[in-house]
Amino acid sequence: MFNFEEQMKQVKQQAAQAGFSGTAIVDVHPKQGIVRIKVNTNPPESLVPFMTNYARMLSVFLSGMNIEARVHFADEEKR
Repeated sequence: MFNFEEQMKQVKQQAAQAGFSGTAIVDVHPKQGIVRIKVNTNPPESLVPFMTNYARMLSVFLSGMNIEARVHFADEEKR
């Protein structure tokens, strides 16, 4: 049987063993269809790859719900 809680526990253990952790603030405005997230990671240099993969995963999830998603990655180097 599929046990989501056990799988989440295993994922958390793997992240902890790899030295990865962080915090997030999620701001949701359901009527406007807006979700904003602010993430900090430890170690800080993990932030860019984490956010890149998170955005791609979110796009896949939306696609699975029949929602076309366009993802824009800001070019941080030009700022």
